[in-house]
Amino acid sequence: MFNSNKYISGVQVFKVLEEKNLDMMHIALAFDDNYAMPAGVTISSVICNNPDIHLCFHLFTDQISPANLERFKQLISATTTIKIYYLNSNFRINSETLVLGYLSAMSCVRFIIPDVLKNETEKFLYIDSDILCLKRIVTLYNTELKDNIAGVIPDDNIMKNTIKDLYSIDAEKYFNAGVLLINTKQWAINNMTEQCMNMINDGNVYRFADQDVLNILLENKTLLLPIKYNTKIQISISCKEEQSIASYTVLLHYVSGYKPWYQTFDSELFRIYFKLSPWQTTKRPLALKRSWLRHYAKFSFKKGRIATALKFYYLYLFNKFV
Repeated sequence: MFNSNKYISGVQVFKVLEEKNLDMMHIALAFDDNYAMPAGVTISSVICNNPDIHLCFHLFTDQISPANLERFKQLISATTTIKIYYLNSNFRINSETLVLGYLSAMSCVRFIIPDVLKNETEKFLYIDSDILCLKRIVTLYNTELKDNIAGVIPDDNIMKNTIKDLYSIDAEKYFNAGVLLINTKQWAINNMTEQCMNMINDGNVYRFADQDVLNILLENKTLLLPIKYNTKIQISISCKEEQSIASYTVLLHYVSGYKPWYQTFDSELFRIYFKLSPWQTTKRPLALKRSWLRHYAKFSFKKGRIATALKFYYLYLFNKFV
């Protein structure tokens, strides 16, 4: 029988109360140390908007710095438990199928999480680390999955049109894997972890890697949920797109390589939860691309932020000629 614990080298548990006596909501994230701060902000946004709920966060990572570990420990409270699962070198993903520049092997860790957690909870909510929780998630978590393996949120029409030419699945039911409500019992019955790991490593290239594999293997085994539980947003430097999100949005998902935690994106929403997190005194990463520095300098100049504009244009020139 397949056992995902072979991928786990150790587990650390930080808690105040004994969660076995509580009606807990289980939430899982997977990230490397570079994404520790965004993951921490995601967690902080969930805690902020669900203050009366007992939460257990299951964090899967290959490594984490002592500084980030201490900040995660600061999140524990009478209603919040943190469990950190460390992956070992046994967890390997065919790099050829990770064709998109922003994908990494960590995106495929969601394949093993249900198997690891099957003896702890009948279901859990998986969320990506580029998501902000804006409202309560109790209704989402309490969704009755019945015999479905997962509750999922359909992707947008652009993705559906892309997928229909790639795979022989119903593109109208293609879902974004950033938010998954997993039925661990049905996942285990259908031996999904082994199927997923075999498929992702079968030598074929899947355009959207883990997301495609999940859509192929879970076809007709999912419950479609409202878009408010995984509202996709693609931001520009100004982040003006945040002003247009629907008021009913519960989970806001920053898709594409443009992420609000970089200093070159003027995200008001991210700043709110960043300031509420244990990372509030840390320095946000500057930029992933040099051109972002120039664009942000231009944006700041138009906003009358002259000092900021000069700072980022200097940084742009410095990085250009170094």
